[in-house]
Parts: sequence; structure tokens; C-alpha cells
Amino acid sequence: MDRRQFFHRGLGAVFVSPLLADLAMAQAPTPTPVAARPALSQRKLVLDVYTKQLQWMRSADDVAQAAIEMVVHGVCPTVQAYPGHIDPAKVTQELPAFVNRIRSHGLRVTQFKGPDVSEVTAANAANVEAMIAAAAQAGLTHYQLGGYTYDLSKPLNPQLDAIKVRVDKFVRLNQKHGMTLVFNTASGPTAVGANVLDLLSVLKNFDPKYVGLHWDTGNMALHGDGMWEPLLRLAALYVLAVGWSDRVWKQDLGLLGEGGPYMGPYPRVEPLVTQPDGSAIPGTPAPAGAAAGGRGGRGGRAGGPGPDANAAPAGGRGVGNPDEGGAPPAGGGRGPARGPANSAGAGSIDDANPLYKSKDGEMPKRPIGGKNAKGAGWSADKTPMGTGALHIPHLAAVLREIGFNGPSELQSEYAGIGGAESAADKINRPRQWVIGMLKRDVLTIRKSFEMAAAGLEI
Repeated sequence: MDRRQFFHRGLGAVFVSPLLADLAMAQAPTPTPVAARPALSQRKLVLDVYTKQLQWMRSADDVAQAAIEMVVHGVCPTVQAYPGHIDPAKVTQELPAFVNRIRSHGLRVTQFKGPDVSEVTAANAANVEAMIAAAAQAGLTHYQLGGYTYDLSKPLNPQLDAIKVRVDKFVRLNQKHGMTLVFNTASGPTAVGANVLDLLSVLKNFDPKYVGLHWDTGNMALHGDGMWEPLLRLAALYVLAVGWSDRVWKQDLGLLGEGGPYMGPYPRVEPLVTQPDGSAIPGTPAPAGAAAGGRGGRGGRAGGPGPDANAAPAGGRGVGNPDEGGAPPAGGGRGPARGPANSAGAGSIDDANPLYKSKDGEMPKRPIGGKNAKGAGWSADKTPMGTGALHIPHLAAVLREIGFNGPSELQSEYAGIGGAESAADKINRPRQWVIGMLKRDVLTIRKSFEMAAAGLEI
């Protein structure tokens, strides 16, 4: 390369390189600056104690003291017939007095729970308005009157249309007095609102300033595989209050204690016979001198070879099997003391019962306890907060995201709180123990909100 070529190439590079660089920058997409997500400002919800669990205390001052010990900051009183704290027939006098005493202890009162909505009729409509008016004058903003139920023997959509008419009357009262009615998301096939979307189809016709949903956390947690979350998000505009409870799925197959650690040999029972309702009762023992291989009773399997293709071998499972804690067999067939392998009758024969008569062995002769063919024996019991299906931290995060800012109350209605769980007017456990159980639920909720770190505290 001579000096002329070098000069021209070098000069071209001096002018062309910046041009190419500018062109490349023009063609490249301009990166959008990513703004840091602003930290969520901490917002606080007030948790009330629901006085249904404190009806064994009769004075407002005692209720307030219990609320302080439970470290809650509000009270949701019951306006219901005795043992409710406020008599609906005397609500104009009793509610303001009760509320003022609670507030004198530095606690908040913004909601109450009245009689069931099914008790609201044209005849007592004036009393209902008096209750709403008294609450509004006392500075309350929300109230609950239970919920509606379906008649499953009739079409459901017309029933929802009828409920819409009733809700409209409440909305008119609420507009007049500046109050908000919330319907509980109860559980069960007959409860309107149990699947949320049915009741939402009614409420969407009204302003959420006057009517909405009371989200029962335990009932909604029963929607399997986290289905409560899309329901909550869909209904967000109408979720105006929250009731804190927890539920747990349990299964009972009628095993009568056969699970768990081995407890040693257990005596056999008589053969069992399944009844039409699925229950099992002892069968009729075999007559004396029954032939070897015969049945020991209706519902029992043969102890030796016999006409039954499902018969157990001689000396098999039965009281005569020494390996299972029984005495040596005295004969080939099972007698009065011989029966199925467990007291629920698993695997025994019941040819006389048409409900469980088997063909070609396609199913057990009798389902265990009669339950595993009838819904598998599942129940959804109420349980202490944090021990059931409810994911409290995740719920706290979703409540923050949908902007929930309404009242909420503790609903400790699980068994074993000395009668407090059932709204009793007396308890059979010490006061300190009952208050401690309720306080445990409060602290569980509060700690779960801290774990969520979603900018919402309670």
C-alpha cells in the first residue's frame, strides 16, 4: 500500500466511522429506563373482636377489657336476641350506650352484626330501619344480616332475581342513612354467595358504597387449589369487609382408630352387615356345628375353602390366626368370634344388601364404613387460625393489591374454646384460657401479615 492509498483510507475512516456509529445508534431501539418500583407505603387495617365469642361477658366494659387483652383495636357487637349484647327491640337505647362505653376505652366501633336476613319481613321492616338509623347516628358504617339460601329443588336464577328485589330495598335504606350492608360468603350448597359469582351477579346492579361482600376467609379457603384468589380479584370492588376464620379438610373412612401406631393385638368382632344408610352393625353368628368352610354369619368371609371365591384360606385372617394375637383355630369355618379384618367390615361379604352387592369383584363387597363410596367421608371443620387451608400471608398480599381498606373481625368459631365458639352465655374453661386462645388467633394473623411484607399490617 503506497502513501496515497493509506492517506485516503485513513481519511475515509476518520469521516465514515462517526457516520456509521450515528447510523447504528439511530437504528438501535432506545432502551426504556426502568424505574425502580416504589416501596409500598405501610397501611394498617383495624381488627375487631366479634362479640359473639364474648357473650359470656355481659357488660360493655368487660368486653372492652377483653379486647384490649387480645390486642385488637376494635369491637364488632352483636345486635341479636339474648345472648346477643344488644336487643334488636331496644336497639335505639342500647346500641348507643354500648358503643359509647366501648369507645371510652380507646377502641373503635364501625360495624355490627344483626339478626339473620331471613328474619327481616315486611312486618318488622320498621324495626330494621330503626336498627340501621341508630347505628348510623352512633357513627357506625357497616352491618351484616346473615345471608340468603337456595331452594335446590327449584330453578336458581329466579331465586337470584327475587333476592335482587330485596337487596334494592336495603340499598334504599342505606342511601337514606349512609350505611353499607355486607353479605357473608357462607359455605354449603344452599348458601347464596358460597361460590361468590352468584351473589356478585346480584350486587353488580348496585353501588358498592351501599352493599357488598363480607369475605369469610375460612369458607373461601375451601375452594380448592387456590381458587379463592381469582374469585377475590373478580369481586374486589364489592369486597367491603373481611371475617377472619380458618377451615381444615378432614377425612373419616370409618376405620375406627386403625390408623396411627400399633397398639398391640385387638380382639376380632362379629361379622358386620351394611345397612341401607351405609352404617355397619354386627351380623348373625353362624349356627352351632356349622360345616367347615361355611360362613360365620351374614357379612363374614369364610375361614376355609368353600363356595365363596373370595374366601380366605384356612387359618387366615381371623381370631384364629396366632400372628394377629388370636387363639389357634378350632375349626375350618369362622364361628361367632370370627369376622372381618377390622371392625368396619372391610372386605367382608354382604350379598343380601343390594346397595353393595358385587358383580365379578369389580368393587369391595362393602366400602369401609359405607363412606368411601359416598363422598369419601370428607368434612371441613373450623380450626384455629393458621392451622387450616387458609394461606394468610398470600391473602394479605392480595388484599393489598386490590386496595381493600374496610373493617375486619376475628371469628374464632372452632371447637374447644369452652363454649365461646358457640356464642354461649357461660363458659366451661377459665377466663384467662379462653382469652388466650382468642389472642393466639389475633397474633397469628398479625404475624402472617408481617411475613407477607406486602405493605399491609393489622
